[in-house]
Amino acid sequence: MAGSGTGGEAVDCAVVGGGLAGLACAHALSRAGRSVVVLEAEEQVGGRARTVWHRGRPVDRGFQVLFRAYPAARRLARAVGIPRRDLRPVSGGAAFLDGASIHRLGASRLAPATFTGLAPADRARLARLGAEVLARPADALLAMDDDAISTEALLRQRGFSEDAIERVFRPLFGVILLDRELGADPGYFRFLLGMLARGPAVIPSDGLGMLAEWTAAAVRQAGGRLEAGVRVAALEPDDAGSRVAAVLSEDGRRIVARHVVLAADAPAARALLEPVDPASAARVPSEPASQATAAFALRRPLYRGRTILLNADPADAGPDRVDLLCQTSNITRPGSPEGPHILLAMRVTTGGGSSAGLVEAAGALVRRWVPGVDWGALAEPIGVYEHGFAQFRPLAGVRRELPGPRTALANLILAGDLTQHPSIEGAVASGVRAAGVVNALTP
Repeated sequence: MAGSGTGGEAVDCAVVGGGLAGLACAHALSRAGRSVVVLEAEEQVGGRARTVWHRGRPVDRGFQVLFRAYPAARRLARAVGIPRRDLRPVSGGAAFLDGASIHRLGASRLAPATFTGLAPADRARLARLGAEVLARPADALLAMDDDAISTEALLRQRGFSEDAIERVFRPLFGVILLDRELGADPGYFRFLLGMLARGPAVIPSDGLGMLAEWTAAAVRQAGGRLEAGVRVAALEPDDAGSRVAAVLSEDGRRIVARHVVLAADAPAARALLEPVDPASAARVPSEPASQATAAFALRRPLYRGRTILLNADPADAGPDRVDLLCQTSNITRPGSPEGPHILLAMRVTTGGGSSAGLVEAAGALVRRWVPGVDWGALAEPIGVYEHGFAQFRPLAGVRRELPGPRTALANLILAGDLTQHPSIEGAVASGVRAAGVVNALTP
C-alpha cells in the first residue's frame, strides 16, 4: 500500500482509530479528495457503537441511543445516506419502575405536565428548566457555568425534591451519563436535557453500528481505506521531534502519512501521546464512566411498545443492580411478530462495579417486575459486553481542561469525544473538526 514501509508516496492522512470520531474524520477528508487510511485495532469498526447479529436481529454491544437533535450526528447520517425512517424513535419514551408504581416520560418535547412521576411543584421546576434549555443553542448550553459543581448539586439548588432526584433524575441521567452519582458538570447536563427537549432518542433499524458501517462504506466509496485488526504501537517522531514521521503498528509495519489524526479512546490516546507530547497526554481525561450490557434472545416479547424500562427503585442501589431493560427489537423491528426478540439489560458500573452476575440479576429483575414469568424458558443469553472506559466522566472542571485538536507536533491532530464532550455527538463533531484542521494544513 502507498504509505507503508519506508518509502513510497505518503497518504494525506492516517486516522488512528475507527470509532465514530475516526470514521467521521475520514468521511469528511475522503469527500474533500484527500487520500486517507483508517487503522482500527479491533476486527470491526465502530468502537463502542458496534452491532453484532443474532438470528437476523441486530444486537448492540452495549446499550446506547442517539438523540435526533444531535446536529453533527444528524448531518453525518444524512450525508452517508441513512434514511430518516431508519432512525427509529423510542416513541414510548421511558417507563420508571420502582416496585410500587410505574410512571412515564414521553419520548420527545420534554412535557412535564404529562410526566406522572413528578409532583406538581417539581413539574413546574422542570418546565422552567426545559424552557431555559430550549431558549439556548447547544454550544451555549455546554458553555454555561454555575456555582453548582455537579448535576445533583444543580438540581438541589433549583429546588427539586429528594423524591424527584432519586426516582426520576438519578435513574434517567444515571444511564445517560453512565454515572449514578450525577457528578457531571451542569453545562453538560443542560446540553443533554436540551437534546431530550428537542426530539426523541432513536435507534437505527440495524442497530447503532449502522451509523459506523454506513460511514465506513461511504469512506471506501470515496477512495479511502479502512484496515481493521491493525494495532498501533507508537507514533514515530521525526529527528526534530516536531512532526510525526510514521505510524508504527504492532506487527512491524511503518505507515507514512502527511498528517495523523489520533482518534483512539482515551487510554489508548494517552499512551500514544505520552512519548511525543506529554503536555497533551496529561490533558486527556483519565476517570472513566463504565457500563456492562447483557443481551438476550426472547422466544416471545416481554412487553409491547417502543419503551425503555428504568429501574427507579431507590432501595435497589447495590453493585448487583440492573439499571435499564430495553427490548430493542420493538424499536428496530416494530410490528414484527416473529422472533427472536432482543432484550438488553444494562448496568452502570462507574465507581468500581463489574459485569459479574449481570445475566442472573437481569432475570431476577424481570421476575420481580413480571411475577410468574418463566424466565428460563423465555430467555436465551447471547453475550455480555463490558466497557471499562465507555467514556470519560465530565466532572466539574474536566471539560475546561480537555485537549483541543492541535498538539505540539505540527501534523498530529486529536479527535474523539475526549476533545469535546462524552457523547456520540461529541465524537462525530470532533472528527469533523479534525478533518477541517487537516484540510486547512494540506495544500
